[in-house]
Amino acid sequence: MPDYKKITDEELVKVIVSGKKELFYHLIKRYEIKLRRYIFTITNRKNEVDDILQNVFLKAYKNLPTFNKNLKFSSWIYRITHNESVNLIGSGFIQKFISMPDWFDIGHKDNIEEEIDNEQIKKQLKNCVEKLGIKYKEPLVLFYYEEKTYEEISDILRIPIGNVGILIHRGKLQVKKICHEKNDR
Repeated sequence: MPDYKKITDEELVKVIVSGKKELFYHLIKRYEIKLRRYIFTITNRKNEVDDILQNVFLKAYKNLPTFNKNLKFSSWIYRITHNESVNLIGSGFIQKFISMPDWFDIGHKDNIEEEIDNEQIKKQLKNCVEKLGIKYKEPLVLFYYEEKTYEEISDILRIPIGNVGILIHRGKLQVKKICHEKNDR
């Protein structure tokens, strides 16, 4: 019996679709924490993260036979997660600008004063990022926080790969501008 923890997502999908549906558990374990974090980052609705995550896994399970084997499974499941999260945002009762957890890792310092300064910088940065619209926030989150490639972001957001870099670059510029304006006050 193969070690299902060591095979790729795509190979695991083939095994599940061929009849071993109980192995879907392994995909849940691989993605549960990452998708939970992504959902919260996009929606900022802590109380609804589990419901959205459950819907994501139900849709993925139901649609697994239609999964396009030419795509990466991670892009496919992030796309489902993106859609479920955006549906919640679009329902009208979530603020226009969605807050986001820290994804700027300044690094570990030995000096207590430096750590305090770094925490203050992270908080300031987070406040600046909160002012971004979802158009720029989503690519930034996927690239820096979820560590997705431009190609994966392109698949998830359904935008041309060339636009991914542009959105990330413009998002970073906007964050910088917002932070400078905030500090000038």
